[in-house]
Amino acid sequence: MDKRILKLLYRSLDSPLKKKDKERLDKALEESEELRHHQIEIMSMRQAVAESASRSFPQGFAERIMGKMQRSPNAKNGLVAQFNTYTAVFKPFAFATLTILIVLIFYNIAHDELLPKDKIFYVSDLMIEKILQVPVF
Repeated sequence: MDKRILKLLYRSLDSPLKKKDKERLDKALEESEELRHHQIEIMSMRQAVAESASRSFPQGFAERIMGKMQRSPNAKNGLVAQFNTYTAVFKPFAFATLTILIVLIFYNIAHDELLPKDKIFYVSDLMIEKILQVPVF
């Protein structure tokens, strides 16, 4: 089957063809039984889809959904909506985490366990000897 003729066939289903193209398609359909069979299959599939779509959704469904999307304040940028969702979800967790962290810090400071001075400034005698033995030049 010629690809150009198939393209004409598909195009003819969605929009009217020019006179010259319509004549070429009609001639190809007369000559090719395979092309006629293909046309019948395509038409039956399109009909089945059209019938199932009308049964699936109530009348005006697509228009209502599109209207809601266009009226939505975040309809222009999906990233803004996603960011707002993340912010709303994680704010309580961030607040709780920060509160727990502050309580733990104050607890450790009060009990002198967070920054024990003897361990911060402790350097063993062996370490001092090794430092002093490092050759400078």
